[in-house]
Amino acid sequence: MTSVAIVLGSVRPGRWGEQVANWVQGSAQEAGFEATIIDLRDFDLPVFAEEMAPSIEAPTQPEGVRFRQALEARDAVIFVTPEYNHSIPGGLKNAIDYLPPSTLKDKSVGLVGYSWSGASKPLQHLREILGTFGTAIRDQQVGLNLGSDFADGVLSPDDDARGQVRRLLASLV
Repeated sequence: MTSVAIVLGSVRPGRWGEQVANWVQGSAQEAGFEATIIDLRDFDLPVFAEEMAPSIEAPTQPEGVRFRQALEARDAVIFVTPEYNHSIPGGLKNAIDYLPPSTLKDKSVGLVGYSWSGASKPLQHLREILGTFGTAIRDQQVGLNLGSDFADGVLSPDDDARGQVRRLLASLV
C-alpha cells in the first residue's frame, strides 16, 4: 500500500486548511492509500537559521529532523497550502527550508491549494520551490476556490474538484 504524507501548510487559528487536508486524506484512503496528515502546527520550528545550507549538511534542529523524518517515512507527499499575499505561508516555506534535497528527491509530490482565486499563484510558487529538490512533482494539481468550493465556511467540493483530487492521487502511484 502506498503511503502518503499530507502536509497541512497553514498554522493560523481558524484556518480552513484542516477541512482541505481531511478531505484529501479521506479521498486518499478511499483510493487505497495509507494517508497521514502532517500538521505544521505540531512542529515547533524556529525560523531557519542552521549554520550550513541543507544542500550541504542536513539540519540538526530537533523539530526540523522530526519533520524531515515524517516525510522520508512516506512514499509520496501532498502539500496543502492557502494563498497568502499571492504565495505560500511563511511557516510552510520555513518548514521546507529544513529539508535537505534528498528528502524529496524523486519522491512523488502533489499540490493542493485554496484561495479566493483557485490558488494558482501559491501552487506555482510551491512548484518552483520544490522543483529545486529534484522531486517528481505531478502536473495534476487541485485548486479550490473559497467562494465556490466552500459553503458558509464548510468545504463542499464539486464534481470537478473531486475529479481533480482523484486524478492527482492516481498520478502519485
